[in-house]
Amino acid sequence: MLQSIPSINLMNLSPVLLLGILSMPSVGFAVENPASSRNKTISYLLSEEPEKAIRDNNLTKSELVTHEKLSSEGFRKESTVVGITASYSDHTNDYSIYNASSDLISDFDYDGFYHRFRVTMDADTIYASAHVYARLYLSYEGGPWNYYASSNTYHINGDSSLDSFAIETELTDGYPAGYYDIRIELYDADYDDFLLAYGPYDDASLSALPLEDSYRDDSGYGYYPDETEVFVTATGSMDWLMLTIPGLLLGIKRIAKGFNNYD
Repeated sequence: MLQSIPSINLMNLSPVLLLGILSMPSVGFAVENPASSRNKTISYLLSEEPEKAIRDNNLTKSELVTHEKLSSEGFRKESTVVGITASYSDHTNDYSIYNASSDLISDFDYDGFYHRFRVTMDADTIYASAHVYARLYLSYEGGPWNYYASSNTYHINGDSSLDSFAIETELTDGYPAGYYDIRIELYDADYDDFLLAYGPYDDASLSALPLEDSYRDDSGYGYYPDETEVFVTATGSMDWLMLTIPGLLLGIKRIAKGFNNYD
């Protein structure tokens, strides 16, 4: 016969025990199916590519951008502009993308799906120079295009290869493991005019990238953006203790209730 677990009398808990519980490691609660997707992005001229340590630091400090939940149902349109904020003008023969490539960077659990990757493009123009930026989209296994990042604005110079630009992204959460296609849309930075689109049918390196978010890419790295974390610094102040005890007692009360269910 199973013995019941005795109930906990909260009044018998000493301040020492309370402090001991406070010192326990924090517990994270992650959302398996978040209502949104999030990522961080940095961009830079490839000719001025920072060392990886600097890129790591810049990516860590970059803004965490929230998007609508990744859309995977339905079909995508290849010939129309995905972006809705910019106007369209006919620059068909004025601009082109000479080359694009993708690089897979980080796969913590070594399952073949990466949460960090880079897209590089070399855009050309018939003009001496032009001021442009790119909007990037992901398609999850053939589904609709989902906007995920924009580059900084930058100058392209004729057909020079020295102005190749890189957009490096870390998928934080909301991106299931799978194969993603990438679409690049190039825009005029001065007037927000759509210039051209370039995607998986133009370059195979933008097709079927094995990606997942960093929450799913779990190898004990410890970066889970949807966790609720509590960090406690012991100061020796009774004011600090009095501020933390009410919330702690609530948590202990819930634990005690759980134990009492075994009675």
